[in-house]
Amino acid sequence: MISAEFVVERDDFLMDIKLEIPSTGATVLFGPSGSGKTTFINVLSGIIKPLHGLIKVGNATFFDSENKINLPMEKRGIGYVFQDGRLFPHMSVEENLDFGRKRSDDKTSRKKEIIELLGLGQLLQRKPSTLSGGERQRTAIGRAILSGPSFLFMDEPLAALDFARKQEILPYIATLKKNLKIPIIYVSHQMEEVVRLADHLVLLEKGKILDHGQIFDIINSPSLGILLGKDDKTSLINCHVDKETGKDGLSKLVFPGGYFLVNQRDLVPLENVRIELKAQDVALALEKPIATSIANILEASVAKIETSKDTHCDVLLSIGNVSIWARITQQSASKLGLKIGSQVFALIKSAAIRPF
Repeated sequence: MISAEFVVERDDFLMDIKLEIPSTGATVLFGPSGSGKTTFINVLSGIIKPLHGLIKVGNATFFDSENKINLPMEKRGIGYVFQDGRLFPHMSVEENLDFGRKRSDDKTSRKKEIIELLGLGQLLQRKPSTLSGGERQRTAIGRAILSGPSFLFMDEPLAALDFARKQEILPYIATLKKNLKIPIIYVSHQMEEVVRLADHLVLLEKGKILDHGQIFDIINSPSLGILLGKDDKTSLINCHVDKETGKDGLSKLVFPGGYFLVNQRDLVPLENVRIELKAQDVALALEKPIATSIANILEASVAKIETSKDTHCDVLLSIGNVSIWARITQQSASKLGLKIGSQVFALIKSAAIRPF
């Protein structure tokens, strides 16, 4: 557990933080430009010294203004990936990786594994100037991991990349998260990265924490809606790929209480995946349709109804041990006679379900 309580003050910016961050999984710091995301991790890493405060990681004290403790960055056990990679231009990819490896106390570091996980095998003899933006960032990530960190800090590692390069590198980061079990603190202002990577989410604005908690709780936080400028509801659900997946062009994603059929055949059987489902992509019916093109028809009960000032309402559905949001018009809710406990069928097109 990272326990952080500190104040940073400079020019017209004041950051006042009190937060505990889990030392497992990926914690994403999310907020607009200027909210203090980079300042936050720079304080934790030792790049910025706060005005006063206390920062502890487990039993280790990184910073304690009262007792005049300020552990140097190199002794904090942190691997840092910057926005621009910051590779050594005169070194090859392999030499950059080896530089990180030399800093590790574990001289049997997982170089071969990291090269494979990041797809660097064909790049080892190339210089940074010959690499694409995505290749440079993959190398920078590998170098940081090979330094043997206790934590991996990633400061908007995709910010400088175009859309195609972002789509190239994001699956690599997700794979690292699954395979390496190194706690990650990840800075982002892109929701695609949040829903794909975050286990825990911290919302920042103007140096203050608006909300924080597990991603499944915070994804529909009113504070997140304010930051995004919209009030959309999203469901995130953990599933595993059925071993008989791939028949008839559809894959079966199993969750506690049912399964989804999705139009994606490249999923690995028995692998754990997360799906994103927008509330507006879920329709409701009182009776199970017989003749329909919709592949996912799930029996559910109404757990909650939120009426908006607009013409819609959001309906929280219980399906087994999973909750799913549906957005329908208030007219439709009235026509269906919905109330807490109503039994309904959720109708979801396969194309509306995003597994990753």
